Amino acid sequence: MTTALVHFNHAFDGQRTTWPSMRTSSWYPNYGDMLVCAALIRQVRLDDTLRVGFGYPAKAPVSRALIRGSTYLHRRFDFAGANLTLDSIDAPLAIVGLGAQSPTADVTILDDNPEARGFVARLNERSASISVRGAFSAAVVERLGGRNIRVTGCPSLFYRLSCPQVTMDDALATSERRIGVSLHTGLEKNMFCAAPVEARRAHVRAIRYGLDECASLSLFEQGVISEFDIADAGLPMPLRLAAADKVLARIDPLGDLSSDELIAHMVSVTSIEEWLERAAELDAIIGFRFHGNMVALLQGKPCYYYVYDSRIREFCDLYALPFQDVREPWVAPDRAILNHDWDRTNAAMRGCLAQMQAFYAENGYHTLIEDAA
Repeated sequence: MTTALVHFNHAFDGQRTTWPSMRTSSWYPNYGDMLVCAALIRQVRLDDTLRVGFGYPAKAPVSRALIRGSTYLHRRFDFAGANLTLDSIDAPLAIVGLGAQSPTADVTILDDNPEARGFVARLNERSASISVRGAFSAAVVERLGGRNIRVTGCPSLFYRLSCPQVTMDDALATSERRIGVSLHTGLEKNMFCAAPVEARRAHVRAIRYGLDECASLSLFEQGVISEFDIADAGLPMPLRLAAADKVLARIDPLGDLSSDELIAHMVSVTSIEEWLERAAELDAIIGFRFHGNMVALLQGKPCYYYVYDSRIREFCDLYALPFQDVREPWVAPDRAILNHDWDRTNAAMRGCLAQMQAFYAENGYHTLIEDAA
C-alpha cells in the first residue's frame, strides 16, 4: 500500500528529525511543522510513501492520502492549488489537525470563498471524517459545508505515542525554577496577530521575569533569522550583537533588556530530539509559540501561553491550558501555573486522544499511539 504524504516538509538525519541551518538553506524551516510531520509519521503504520506538495499533482497512483493539517483556512491560502493536488489523488483522503486562522476569531472569514468550499467538499467526499484543531476551526469547517468533524487538536501532542501527563516540580514555587521562553519577536499586525505592540511588550516582560526571578533561563528561537543569529556561537560577536540590537529595537523601545542578556540565554535547536532534550531540563516553558510550549507538555512539564490570535487561543481552550491575552495586565507566570487545575488539562488531553484514535480508525489507519490510561 502506498500512502501519499500531502504537504509534508520533514527531513531526517539518521534517526533524528532535523532541519538545515537557516543561514545556508534555500528555505526557512518551520520547526513546528517539522514536529507535526514527525508526529504523524510515527503515529500510523505506513508502508511505501509518496510526498506531494499542495499546488502539484501526485506523480503516481496511491492507495490513500494522509494530509498534514495546518493553518489552511484563511483568506491567503491557495485553495485552488490545494484542490488541484487533491483532484490528482484518486484515493481516500485523511486530513489531521486542520486549522482556521483569524486574529479576531471571525468564523465568517471564508463564507464567500468558493474554492475553500470546494476544498472542504473534497474532504467530505473522500474522508470518513475531518480532524480539526479546536472549536473555532470546527465552526469554520462546518460553515463551509464540512461533515463528520472530529475535534482532535494537533497531532504533535501525541508525538511520543502516548498521552502527556503534566506534573509540577516543587522548584516552580521557588527562585530555583528553570524556565524556557518560546519567542516570536517578529510579530506584526496581520492575520496571525491582533495586538503586535502588546505582544512585543509581553516578550520583554517574560524575558525580564526569567532573568530576575528564575535560576535558569532559556530563550528559544523558532525560525526567525535575527533570533537565530543571536544564538549562533559560530557567528562573530559583532554580528550577534547587531542581531540582538535589531530584536531589541522591535520589542524593547524602553531599554529594559540588553543585547548581552539575549546572547547569554538564546537557544537554537536543530532537531526535534534536541528540542525535547532541552525541554526536559526545564521546570516549565512560557511564551508565544504553540509548538514552542508544546515541547514542555510532551515532557510532562507545564506551560503558559501569551495569546494574540485565534490559533493559540483555540488550542488553550481545547487543552484547558493556562494563558493570558497579551492585552491583559501582566500576571506572574509561576503563580498562574501553580494555581492552574492540571487535572483538568490532563483530562482534556485524554479526551483529544480518544478523538484522534477514533479518527484514525474510521479513516482506515492503524495507529501506534497507546490508549490513554
